[in-house]
Amino acid sequence: MDGMTSGPGDRGRIGLELDPDPPTSRAEAAGLGRGDTEAAPLPEGAPLPEAAPLPEAIVLAADRLADGGAIDVQANDAWAEAGRKVLRFHFGRMLARVPGVISGEDVEDVHAMRVASRRVRAAWRVFGDGFERDAERRYRAELRDIGRRLGTVRDLDVLIGILVADGERRSARHRAGLEPLLSAWRAEREARRVDLTAALGSERFATFVSDYERLVETPGHASVAVQPYAPGLVRYRMPATIWAAYQAVWAFDDGLATADFATLHDLRIAAKWLRYTLEFVRAPLEPEAAGLIRGMVALQDHLGDQHDQHVTAVLAREFAMSATLTAAQAKSISRFVAHLDRGVDGLGRTLGSTWRPIVAASYRRALGRAIARL
Repeated sequence: MDGMTSGPGDRGRIGLELDPDPPTSRAEAAGLGRGDTEAAPLPEGAPLPEAAPLPEAIVLAADRLADGGAIDVQANDAWAEAGRKVLRFHFGRMLARVPGVISGEDVEDVHAMRVASRRVRAAWRVFGDGFERDAERRYRAELRDIGRRLGTVRDLDVLIGILVADGERRSARHRAGLEPLLSAWRAEREARRVDLTAALGSERFATFVSDYERLVETPGHASVAVQPYAPGLVRYRMPATIWAAYQAVWAFDDGLATADFATLHDLRIAAKWLRYTLEFVRAPLEPEAAGLIRGMVALQDHLGDQHDQHVTAVLAREFAMSATLTAAQAKSISRFVAHLDRGVDGLGRTLGSTWRPIVAASYRRALGRAIARL
């Protein structure tokens, strides 16, 4: 199977955590993820702390787990061993981005590492019951912590990108009016990046990497014994898993016309789970898998664009209400928010174009044909 890359549907959405915790602030409730600790924004122009050298254990593990370009999950694989293949592949992709995240030279390294971390966490959700409970809990807790830290930085990258794009379409006066908001978000982003790089360069993370590498490189390690005649292979277990993931998406159909933003956010998460589940076993599901996944990506993109614009508008309004601004600055931010609100409304009106193909009988028939190939 072809290796999966971040692309449409993974373009960097705000606040999309696959295993979210209850929100602890207004911003987080609106959809902007926060880490476990609050990081004070750095003063504008302040030099960034110099990053510590990356522990050798992380460098060596990243080299050993380098992306081989494919996940070779087969229908006759044992459930835990199929999961181990997926966990190894995407953890290797995570580690490959650590040096770039720490250097800070390209914001796309944060994006790519966040996407890989989501897929690792998704794999634990799908295959986790094939492993010992204590091991599953321990690994998922560490991955959740790193995912949150990555999320806080990437969320701000998305906010900043939307704001900059709006300024580029308008006059120099409008851009100047947006500067206080842009400066505030950039300062918070740098503070969050310092927190992230400290975590990635820590001995705690190095210890976790070494422990995790042993898990994904050792067949049978921490896996649960399967009793005789129990359904322990991918071909026996994956059909029900895929159908359950589809049902979780399909169940939104009756109330979608009146759904609020929180409901649409839940739908987007459900769509992400279905997409990842299909991708993990894509090879034995072809040729239908490509079209099934394409439909989920289109739905994710539509919902993601709407969600990002909504959250950005909420946070920009909050900033305007709490900051000391000139009349010109307040006007620019108000125009920015109004533009986002119009975009959100337009995307809401056209959601049916990406939703209807997902709930059509033809999609379910294709899904059935794919599952029958296992």
